[in-house]
Amino acid sequence: MKTILVPTDFSENAFVAAVYACALAGASNQKVQLLHVYIALYAGFGEEGNSVKQIKLAETESAAAMKHLVETLNNQFPGVAIEGECVKGFMIDVVTHKLKRNENSLVVMGTKGVTNITESILGSTTYEVIKKSPIPVLVVPIDTPDFSFQRVGFFTAYDDHELDALMTLQQSINLRPHLSMLHFYKEGENAPEKELARWQRKVEAAFPDWAVSCRAMPVEKVDINAVTQEIKADGLDLLVFARPHKSFFEKIFRPSLTKAIANYPTVPSLFIRT
Repeated sequence: MKTILVPTDFSENAFVAAVYACALAGASNQKVQLLHVYIALYAGFGEEGNSVKQIKLAETESAAAMKHLVETLNNQFPGVAIEGECVKGFMIDVVTHKLKRNENSLVVMGTKGVTNITESILGSTTYEVIKKSPIPVLVVPIDTPDFSFQRVGFFTAYDDHELDALMTLQQSINLRPHLSMLHFYKEGENAPEKELARWQRKVEAAFPDWAVSCRAMPVEKVDINAVTQEIKADGLDLLVFARPHKSFFEKIFRPSLTKAIANYPTVPSLFIRT
């Protein structure tokens, strides 16, 4: 059985992501592994005894918070296997090391928290995990409603590597939602109708079990507002972005916009490296 990794700092954002991960695990027959990484803060010139006490206090508080979180999620999702682990260190280092073991199918993370310290730990870590993770990373906004996986939006440039991303999506989640292929082009240019029809046939041939639609939208500027508008127009539950070294997404979206979507998604957003 595959395992979904869910890093958590016990914030409200992280809890929403954990709930989403458990619902997804239940629908796709997977396990959930919660991970909390704590840092014991102490002065290097202080007495050794005080440092040891603070480390033990951090361990105890983390363990208690994890136990409560696991119990809460077990009550809500009795059919899902849920484990919790607390590790001392830095979140990005621990997560990166765990992913090298090839034990996880997916990483699910929350976005920025409401406090400055949560923003600095969870928000920045989410974006760093997206950049470094060899497996898909799913970012869940705090205002995500009940789990739904009916309509998935995929931004496309008609590149074959996107078929690899879709295969990874299928393998990591193993659900069959409606797939809405979305393509932006500049206002004033001709609509790429032939390319869109060709690409739809290619995707349908590769994934015959999926319901597929393709749509091209003229935009003056590709920005987060254009993305949000399409989410609402298409009634999407999830966005999927393929991330090769130089993808369509990276070419048309500035790095700052990539980070903005990762940190402030309107709907759950999945980033797949190909």
